Amino acid sequence: MKQALSHLLNDLLSAILFLAVYLATANITAGAAGAITVGLAQIAVQRFTGRRIWPMQLISLAVVVILSAASIATQSPRFVMLKPSLGHFAIAAAMLKRGWMTRYLPEVAQRHLPANAPLIAGYAWAGLMAALGLANILLALYAPFAIWVWFISVGAIGAKAAAFLLQYAVFRTIVRRARKSAEATAIGAVARASSAPLGVVAGLILLTSSGDAGAVGFQQTAAPNPQGQPFELDIWYPSEAPATPRPLGLFQQTVAADAPISGSQLPLIVISHGTGGGAETHYDTALALAEAGFIAAAVTHTGDNWRDHAYSFTARNFVERPRHIRLAIDYLLTVWPGHDHVAAARIGAFGHSAGGFTVLVAIGGNPELARLAAFCREHPDDWGCQRARARASVGDSINDPQAPVWVHDEHVKAAVVAAPAAGHAFTVAGLATVKAAVQLWEAEDDRIASNRWSADNVKANLPSPPEVHLVSGAGHFDFLAPCSAALTERAPEICQDPPAFDRAAFHRDFNAAVVAFFRQQLDDR
Repeated sequence: MKQALSHLLNDLLSAILFLAVYLATANITAGAAGAITVGLAQIAVQRFTGRRIWPMQLISLAVVVILSAASIATQSPRFVMLKPSLGHFAIAAAMLKRGWMTRYLPEVAQRHLPANAPLIAGYAWAGLMAALGLANILLALYAPFAIWVWFISVGAIGAKAAAFLLQYAVFRTIVRRARKSAEATAIGAVARASSAPLGVVAGLILLTSSGDAGAVGFQQTAAPNPQGQPFELDIWYPSEAPATPRPLGLFQQTVAADAPISGSQLPLIVISHGTGGGAETHYDTALALAEAGFIAAAVTHTGDNWRDHAYSFTARNFVERPRHIRLAIDYLLTVWPGHDHVAAARIGAFGHSAGGFTVLVAIGGNPELARLAAFCREHPDDWGCQRARARASVGDSINDPQAPVWVHDEHVKAAVVAAPAAGHAFTVAGLATVKAAVQLWEAEDDRIASNRWSADNVKANLPSPPEVHLVSGAGHFDFLAPCSAALTERAPEICQDPPAFDRAAFHRDFNAAVVAFFRQQLDDR
């Protein structure tokens, strides 16, 4: 899209220069020569600055030379007058890409607009650009020169402005009505906290070529661990570099690998996966955060990931995980090459399942592991208890024989906790020192970490009421990114959603609400 917009502006520059010279001198040769000079100069600047010269730019230059030469040979301006049509057709073709508009809309619009609204608007813009290109051809060939001058300088720009204003009015009306009807729900409460003006981003796309809003850079690194091997960190962040599809484990994402970071004083969100997961487990939420201007860094917890189960369902795992969060934050604030872009006062954490437990400890919680053993004696059929017994049978116990040292991090000012595991380990006293704002998500049909014993206990014992979301029809694993075909084949148990539950549709709302919460809690810091 950025390239197509750039081509349009380049085409208009050639036509405008031709028009200015021709009107000033009444000399077609001078005007056409000026258009050719501009085309050559644009390519020369690209080459000398080391920027890539796209095939469309070379084609555009060839068209400028051919049409300008034809105008000189015939002493008719109409050939150069055809040039702007090329740019309009190029951007129309780019706008035919299904769903191109969605990534440029702020989260408040993505959350409340019907799914087909950006799609229809995107195709409408493609039609408008094609129509303007066709109109330019007809006017250049058959209309008086004065009418073409009006069209290229006023009519075409006015049509785009009118279309933008119409779209802004329609989208704003839809969003306002949707937000008003949702005021009684928890999602509606989050939506009211988000106040990004809808028209700004869309207007920049359609009327400028300043870069791809919402582009995401990505890199993989490792954070040092004084007590063991370095652990993996996957980092997503705002970037203006071109993005390409790339594999991420069993997923596929579109990112700019190892690209420069765009922006400064960016809020940071550290992500903790559940037992047996990995840094990529919540990649779609990380992408949404990066598109919204956050740095998102996901930890792969040593000994409790899909490649390494050495600590899974042991006391050591519960103790080690929060320490990883502290180490990751320290690394990102000091050693990571991008640390100058991080706002140390604007840090949050996101965790699911065992990652939810991890985040609760990181923000100040002090669980009692003895309560886990007692719970398992009373509920031997619990999913986690069965696996803890299996580990204990080979020499590991869920009860740590030594008093654990819980590692907290006061940098974390806000936390999203989704379907937390082992929430019954936290008492009122154990959560009394938590000061961070908490957004708590529960799955209505959670058969892995029962709300009654885990999330509801956390909700009751936090010193300040969390922002609670109960997701109707959802299961425990529905907070994970929608499964790819490869992941579904590899781990079907985490990909089988409850009947009539659309995980992909839910994640659009979920990610938008997570972004809105962190933005509300961290923007004023």
